[in-house]
Amino acid sequence: EVIVCAGAFNTPQLLKLSGVGPAEELKKFNIDPVVDLPGVGENLQDRYEVGVVAEFEKPFVLLEGGATFAPPEDGGTPDPYFSMWESGKGVYTTNGALLGILMRSSPNLKEPDLYIFALPGYFKGYVPGYSKMFERLRTRFTWAVLKAYTQNHAGRVTLQSNDPRKWPMIDFHYFTEGNDAKGEDLDAVVAGVGFVREMNQYVGKHTELVPGSDYLDPNKLKQFIQDEAWGHHASCTCKIGADNDPMAVLDSRFRVRGVQGLRVVDASVFPKIPGYFIVSAIYMISEKAADVIIEDAGGPQKGTKTHVD
Repeated sequence: EVIVCAGAFNTPQLLKLSGVGPAEELKKFNIDPVVDLPGVGENLQDRYEVGVVAEFEKPFVLLEGGATFAPPEDGGTPDPYFSMWESGKGVYTTNGALLGILMRSSPNLKEPDLYIFALPGYFKGYVPGYSKMFERLRTRFTWAVLKAYTQNHAGRVTLQSNDPRKWPMIDFHYFTEGNDAKGEDLDAVVAGVGFVREMNQYVGKHTELVPGSDYLDPNKLKQFIQDEAWGHHASCTCKIGADNDPMAVLDSRFRVRGVQGLRVVDASVFPKIPGYFIVSAIYMISEKAADVIIEDAGGPQKGTKTHVD
């Protein structure tokens, strides 16, 4: 068998380049369709995240020991917190968050759809050099607002070329560009920002740097979120689905429909983006895939390892 594990962007690209995907799209690039699967590259989903950054009058006591959150440099002064980490102690042995909060953006939701966590540093998103900016000043404090259970599933990954060295076209169709007609995702992030702004009133005297005082008006705040929100949980572009679902790319055993000896095992297999962070769900589907592959092969042989690390 061939097992494709190239991720939410490159797995659909590889399938399409191999003739597995929407026939009309493949023909545009002179690729002979092997099997017409219109769902390949469709259903792209992601989270929304924004940072609310404030500057306080006093540095954090937690970081007074010289934490840089940077790797050690040859010949440079060693970070004392890194030395503590080497012996299994200190703040670097944690996930870096001071506090985590699950909340519902609306009381009628069955599950909390926002995960809000506090970071002792400056983080407005994954811009170049963000890690060096994170702890440059010890007075900066960030609330990261993550919107889970997103409504939008209108993203797409399509080919730009039949050259495998050419990256695919990735269109997330975030917020109003997608199919969340009611704007529920955007409203939820606005609610999250409002919540952490209220929380900051109890933390101490501060100045909000991001989004800042220019974005107190709800409409301006919505525009800021649409302009600045990021995500890093891209998934769902080769979804598992039922036999009667024309957009299902895979069956329940991770097999590509209409093709023998071909499976997909990565974040693209989910029909709907799971939970808050997708890494544990990816571990779970990897374990499940290992089980069904071994089962389809006739069961484990003596002395073989059946656990996926």
